[in-house]
Amino acid sequence: MENGVTSGSSRGLKTFIGATLMMSLVGCGGLGLLPHDTKISSTNFQTYEQVQAAYTDVVPGSTRLSDLPRLGFDTATTPNVEILSYLGVIERFMPRNTMSFDHLAAPVQACIESQDRCSAFVFHPQHIESRRMGNIFLDLLGFERQTVDSGWSAEVVLLMQDGHVAYKLMSGRPRIEDLHDDVQPLGPLQDIGGTVARTASRFF
Repeated sequence: MENGVTSGSSRGLKTFIGATLMMSLVGCGGLGLLPHDTKISSTNFQTYEQVQAAYTDVVPGSTRLSDLPRLGFDTATTPNVEILSYLGVIERFMPRNTMSFDHLAAPVQACIESQDRCSAFVFHPQHIESRRMGNIFLDLLGFERQTVDSGWSAEVVLLMQDGHVAYKLMSGRPRIEDLHDDVQPLGPLQDIGGTVARTASRFF
């Protein structure tokens, strides 16, 4: 009888220790067990500062199309680069006529007036890591999912006319720190309820 009690106590102790360890993992975000994702759209630039430095080296009126790959703006190998015709240039610099032609910078006006000799390249270098944080138990059951996006992103517009850079623009986010907190009080039942509602709407 004593052996049975001792054995039961031992199993209870092991269960308690296992539960404690599990809760520790839960509290620590699963020690890296939650998924993460990395988005990289340029292998030429590792940091936002590198993009800025390359952008500074582009000199309107002097930098030629053939110089761009050396500076890191290679239209042939860079992922997701946009190539705009002069009509696309008009849409970008004068979206839905929100700005009059006379208010555009002189190089932009000259480029648009040259029509087929005008084009633009739009580069989107970025390095963004998305990591799920928080309670692994709540995450796996769908009650709460916290995602942190960190990194940087930029957009570089190079207006081209007759094989030379006529105008340039750069914008971006040097330090990205975004927290997305998706809370579903019903957990997995939340999705089931939505599915039932969508299914019922097909019949009524």
